[in-house]
Amino acid sequence: MARSTFTIPYQCSFEEAQKKVESILQDNGYHPQVIKTGENVWKNGVGMLTAMKFVKVEYGPGQIQLSAWVQVGIGSVGGGEMDLNGVVGAIPKKQLLKLIEKIKQAF
Repeated sequence: MARSTFTIPYQCSFEEAQKKVESILQDNGYHPQVIKTGENVWKNGVGMLTAMKFVKVEYGPGQIQLSAWVQVGIGSVGGGEMDLNGVVGAIPKKQLLKLIEKIKQAF
């Protein structure tokens, strides 16, 4: 799996951290979904005009672990995961990096 990972420390309660992250994701058009690997992720897009964008959020004591990637394809028939480095899928990758930055700024 080719995913970019980010660790964000937080000093509020778990519930507050979860509410902040979910609010930012929803405000940016992401929807919770279970993907074929059985993972709970947040997804944006269907792959028709641009790559699908994914964010997986995991909470630990005092920190949030974000995994982010893009995937080219339509619906569940997608290609492989791509981390946020490189020029292939540059526009969706930049959009996803801006979203990660918004989440970082919230903490």
